[in-house]
Amino acid sequence: MLEPAGTHGVWSLDDYHFLPFYFGAAQLIDHRLIKPMSIHQSEIRENFGDDYMYLSCIDFIHKAKTGPFGEHSPILNDISGVPKWSKVNSGMMKMYKVEVLSKKPIMQHFLFGYILPLQ
Repeated sequence: MLEPAGTHGVWSLDDYHFLPFYFGAAQLIDHRLIKPMSIHQSEIRENFGDDYMYLSCIDFIHKAKTGPFGEHSPILNDISGVPKWSKVNSGMMKMYKVEVLSKKPIMQHFLFGYILPLQ
């Protein structure tokens, strides 16, 4: 499901790719019961992980890494303190723009065309 991106490497969010978390946070915008802090509850991750990408990704990390979550995934742990998924989602896009899209070594290999024009 998730491939490690390398420690603080390109496309990296605590060793994992940005986009599953960005799309997963978008799924949870305006969810009445699941809040960003809910990622720390194993019951929530297990019961809703099949329906929500963000929870599935967090659950994968819990299974793949050992030790306190805040130590091996400090950025994701900090993000869980944000009160609303809409804020998590917008923050993910800002981070993705800075950490991926604005990096010339990455974007020089990106294929632009009719669907995604270079402007």
